Amino acid sequence: MLRRLYADQLSVVQISRRLGRTPDAVVARRRSLGVPPRRSRPWSRTHEALLRAGTVAGLSAGVLAERLGRSTEQVRARRRKLLGSAPAGRPYLPRENEAIELCLSVGGDLIELAHCLGRSPDALRLHAQHIGLHHPRLRRRFSGWEDDAIRDGYTSALPNAEIARQLPDRNPASVAARARRLGLISYARRWSTRDDERLVALTARESTLEALAQRLGRTPEAIRRRARRLGISPPPPGPAPRRARRWTRDEDELLRLHHPLNPARLAQLLGRSDGAVCRRLCTLGLRARAQRSPHHPGNGRIASGSGSAVVRGPAVRLLCDPSLAAGR
Repeated sequence: MLRRLYADQLSVVQISRRLGRTPDAVVARRRSLGVPPRRSRPWSRTHEALLRAGTVAGLSAGVLAERLGRSTEQVRARRRKLLGSAPAGRPYLPRENEAIELCLSVGGDLIELAHCLGRSPDALRLHAQHIGLHHPRLRRRFSGWEDDAIRDGYTSALPNAEIARQLPDRNPASVAARARRLGLISYARRWSTRDDERLVALTARESTLEALAQRLGRTPEAIRRRARRLGISPPPPGPAPRRARRWTRDEDELLRLHHPLNPARLAQLLGRSDGAVCRRLCTLGLRARAQRSPHHPGNGRIASGSGSAVVRGPAVRLLCDPSLAAGR
């Protein structure tokens, strides 16, 4: 379906919506399938004239991209080529200042107001801060003991929410962002050249697949897939005595207590295969099939650190009257 939609000249955003994937996932899969990249459709004289007129009128790149059916990056690149540097932003009108002040006072939807005014939400926040209507709290730097707490939490495979409870004035998103900065994220990361070299070197030294997975901080299934791509044979999995036996209550309780651990470690503790452990976790509802770790987003949830805190409210919809919309 990805090949067919790509051949039908659908945009990456449209393909991602059809497949229920992110645009980055669509591009990565397209590269792995060997599908050559497409050239963007040429700009017609009509679109270039509309781009010039919209830029002179002060329309943002997002609004122009939506009206021209192109991406924001394409609009900005073409605008730089046609008009040089980005034009100076149009001044804010008194009624726009009043609308921003009312939106912030009633806790309205700033994104919807930005769309009505033909501006970006970030531009509204910066302008509100400039005129003294918005006072964002400065981010406090992470101290040494907070970094140690995050390291201990990730070593114990605690969820980000649990780690955030131990730190004052920190949320799960900030914990995940700091852990990524500290290099603690070991799941769902790309394989680098150094990782491949370590995999090839440790394959000959480690005796079991589970031990190799723990050394590299990967799951056994990730080791198998990468080894197949590199054309090498991973070490065999460790012995699992009494295969195909029924799961006991004690084993289920252990999974409930330690489900964030690497499946390789759980397989060693229980004497089962990593595949059996993953299937049992899904059966118990402890891990979604697309979820890799407690620090990885599950189905239908936004990954930690990627969501923006936006206060929404129906009151600001009253501000989007034709007079303000025409002011774009």
